[in-house]
Amino acid sequence: MNFDFLKEVGELKYIYENCNNAERLAVTMPVQSVFTSRKSAELLAKFIYLAAHNQEMEGMTFSDILSDPAFRRFVDNRDMIDAFHYIRKTGNRAVHSDDEETTEDAIDVLHDLHFVAGETACMLGLIKDYPSFEENIERYPEGKFVDIDDIDQKAREMFLSYVEEFNAQQEKDAYIEQKDYDWFSYSVQGNVEMHEYLEMGHKPRPDLTEDIQNYLLTLVRLSIERSPEKAKEMELAYPVTLNAIITIGGTSYSSEDPEHFAEAIIHELPRADRYIVDCYCNGVLREFFNDEQDENDNGRNYMIRKDAAWTGVGLLDILEGYKRRCSFTYKLAIFYPDSGEFKYEKILNGKEIDVLALGTEEIINREFKEEWYSYNLDLWAEFDYDKHHDELLKLQEIVRTSIPASEIDCCEEVWEDGDLRFLCNGIQWNCQKLSEVQAFLDRLNEVLLPIKDEIDAGGMGTWEIKPEFAVATWDWTEEGFKITGCCY
Repeated sequence: MNFDFLKEVGELKYIYENCNNAERLAVTMPVQSVFTSRKSAELLAKFIYLAAHNQEMEGMTFSDILSDPAFRRFVDNRDMIDAFHYIRKTGNRAVHSDDEETTEDAIDVLHDLHFVAGETACMLGLIKDYPSFEENIERYPEGKFVDIDDIDQKAREMFLSYVEEFNAQQEKDAYIEQKDYDWFSYSVQGNVEMHEYLEMGHKPRPDLTEDIQNYLLTLVRLSIERSPEKAKEMELAYPVTLNAIITIGGTSYSSEDPEHFAEAIIHELPRADRYIVDCYCNGVLREFFNDEQDENDNGRNYMIRKDAAWTGVGLLDILEGYKRRCSFTYKLAIFYPDSGEFKYEKILNGKEIDVLALGTEEIINREFKEEWYSYNLDLWAEFDYDKHHDELLKLQEIVRTSIPASEIDCCEEVWEDGDLRFLCNGIQWNCQKLSEVQAFLDRLNEVLLPIKDEIDAGGMGTWEIKPEFAVATWDWTEEGFKITGCCY
């Protein structure tokens, strides 16, 4: 069975029992399977919480755990957080909705449960690896639904057993370090969308120019070898597309003419006193890291990590060693479509700039060619809900009538669970202008500002537009909830 890899891991004995039971119910009792998976994931999350804090949970709900900053920093894996949320939400729907969950739903949830259980066991040093998930689940007529009680107590028992032999932080750090070393042993794929801008204000050091040349030539080669046409012939999942312009002395060279573009990189770039590189690249940037260097890359390879984490892609790693010795401006926006992660960087005259620190509210009225993209937005306000019951109802109604209709259920489920703190929980809100989000916040502020001295509030999550290097977020201020951001 799929969870047999946990059978001998004594520290996770309750996880194994519950996950195993969820799998046995998937075909014959899918609703009960989904509910059991949710309880199993909650138990696992509370075990991780104890590892992250090394202290009691104080009756925190599953939703509280997933939103806890220390928990999220400890996990440091967006895919795991998303998987936990999916299991939680699907389990809640199985309990509260009239819709019947199907076997396919139960297997989807099991797949995510298998992932979070396996990654947790690896992260905490309990196992080295775990097998792939097998979707052909057998029928187990003898499977019986067993409700899971005392989740908090079981999480404590597992954690106490764990800390007798392991230090959670050390094991996690060792796991991250090992994953770093793992790049060198195999070839990996990772789908990325990347926009880079480099403005070199003076003639750079020759070694930096050589690194930039090698990097750009690698992108050109990848875009030729893995073009959409060749990707189709080779049955590659993701082709590589490059749209780049180098401007030197008033003359521009475009990657639409790869030969001319490459000649400019080889012959013109080393002689240029100043230049600008504006580069979009989409697809899989994959290279081998092993003892055999690729002579076409002059011994330099560019890749992304197995877990699509932030490293090894873009000019950022190359420029890190030169930023205090050269005068240049570098901007990067990178997005991983498969995981939903993205990151922004800006270096100006040797200093890394905090992008959001540049923020201004004016960005809410800016017109862009593309819409703002968001992912897992949280907004919360904690106060005495009995004392201010009318205010709570008004806030919830504002949420229902303002956020995208497809996201309302996410909020309703949290409220039904009794977690009234969250106004928005893990929602997505794409929009053409952020002014519509600020209008929503202004309506909330009308209710909250009269009692602001009694409120603990905040926001998490980001909007972004990659081509424009634009980023924004929301948070609680002295003036209530506000959008801040910048286009830089």
